Amino acid sequence: MLRLVWIFLLLQTALFSLEIDNRTSFNELLSHSEIYKDSTRTESISTIQKRPFKPNNKLILGEGYAPKYDVWIRFRLTNNTSNRIEKIVEYGNPLTSYIEFYEESRLKKREGLLNVSKDRESLNPNFKIILKPHQSKEFYIKTSSKITPLIIKLNLWNPKSFQDKELINKSVLIIFFGILAILILYTLLTLLVTKELNHLYFFLFFSTVIFHHIMYKGIATLFLSSETMRLFINFSSCIVALPIIFLTLFTREVLELKQYHPRLYRVLNWLLILYPLIIVTIFVTEEYQYRSLFSAIILTVLLIVSSYTLLKKNQKDYFIFAILILIALSGLLIYLSSLGIYNIFRKYPYYEEVVWGLVIILFPLRVLVTKIRALKEEKRHRETNEVLFKESEHRAINNMQMVLNFLSLQKENTEEKKTKEILTNLENRIMATTEVSSLLHQDMNETNINEYLSLMIEKIEESFTEKQIDIELHNNITTINLEELKYCRLIINEAVTNSFKHAFKHSKSGKIEIFLNEEKEHYHLIIRDNGSGFEDKAKKNKVEGGLYLIELLTTLQLGGHLNIEKDNGVEIKIVWRRDEK
Repeated sequence: MLRLVWIFLLLQTALFSLEIDNRTSFNELLSHSEIYKDSTRTESISTIQKRPFKPNNKLILGEGYAPKYDVWIRFRLTNNTSNRIEKIVEYGNPLTSYIEFYEESRLKKREGLLNVSKDRESLNPNFKIILKPHQSKEFYIKTSSKITPLIIKLNLWNPKSFQDKELINKSVLIIFFGILAILILYTLLTLLVTKELNHLYFFLFFSTVIFHHIMYKGIATLFLSSETMRLFINFSSCIVALPIIFLTLFTREVLELKQYHPRLYRVLNWLLILYPLIIVTIFVTEEYQYRSLFSAIILTVLLIVSSYTLLKKNQKDYFIFAILILIALSGLLIYLSSLGIYNIFRKYPYYEEVVWGLVIILFPLRVLVTKIRALKEEKRHRETNEVLFKESEHRAINNMQMVLNFLSLQKENTEEKKTKEILTNLENRIMATTEVSSLLHQDMNETNINEYLSLMIEKIEESFTEKQIDIELHNNITTINLEELKYCRLIINEAVTNSFKHAFKHSKSGKIEIFLNEEKEHYHLIIRDNGSGFEDKAKKNKVEGGLYLIELLTTLQLGGHLNIEKDNGVEIKIVWRRDEK
């Protein structure tokens, strides 16, 4: 009987004893170990050796968030060679709160998220072991996690291979965080330019994601003290909650739920109110496992909202839906890994970096596509408006032409001189405002401007056929804003008509000169006649009645300055700044 027990113990020792040598660079260690869970949290190295450990064949153990027990791991390493062997035991999770490493019954090192050793340079906790030739040793690791998930993974490395692996990991993370930093800068610049809330929320979302990832990957432990880490860990629920809150705000804003789907907008508002209350409750009760559950609920709601808006086709933002899918899938796989159900990081160690890399690509791509879509929509609206404007303009011209025909008919049927004069002035003013439309479909140049003004001058001359007045137009302007040209025409029409009516009242002949010049950034319009000027008060009042309209057009419409010389004829000088639009 004793022989059977002894054989059984030898078999057990052989089964959970790993033979090592210097040639093998890497060994998976956990499946060659035994596990004991201390629910009382009272066991020490002296008492644990008497406890019944259970064989383990799993490569990774996931015990969930902050389990209320300690996990002890026991393994034996055997050196059957004639050489001294030096190895590195890597504990593959930087988030475990406390780790104690024992060689035989002697404590060798304390490690963990809240107890980072001063000489540690690697992202994950590690322990150095040495075996002499033909030596066998038993090792114990005690682990516990206060708030973070307890995920246990043990690897055995040659020192050189471990350093190479660390170099690769750090290089990947440097590139990853560098790309994230570029995206943060891009989002910040976009925010400063557009001042849109969705860019602000995305900027805050990614900022908190970066902070969370720095903690999650163990980078923070290399630069922060244990006291600072303890402070952050105590508020880890808030650290995890902030990205979800900003993601919800971003989704709510970019899908324009307040405008298109008020009910969904109110649902997300209630979640934003409820989530902080849940986080505070979790913090007080220390039921940290429900933190991920409620985060998953919010992500599910966001996916439903995004799907609904796509189906309704009010907001065809497939990029937002894709971003939410990637984030939700990443969160789900991390949660399954913490529970020990499925660990994607075993086959794809950089899975999370790839996911966030896709998100990094999708967001600027979404901004670009949205901008292109907006430009196309703006172009379509502009083309539609142009068609409508042309149609409205055509109808307005036809209506004005009917009015002009009516005025011309009335003028022919009227014998009273004063009435004819009023109808003539009205006819000329209408023509001065409507005929500018003929230029809208032409390339503006000096010839067109001259033709446009000359046409108006001919109409005025036709209205005063009883007088022989020479009108000279001098123009050196090649380009001018159509609105400005229209007001120039109205001013010239008013000034020339006044000259015909008042400056040459006692004369059948005379001369009117019109100068239109461009000097640097200003236009100059001069209208000069060699008439009698203001001879008496009655005439002056009549002339100034017309000049009042010229003054209004100059100051209010052109934003210019008006100067009038009233001796030896009348000279009107107008200067205004060129409109660049």
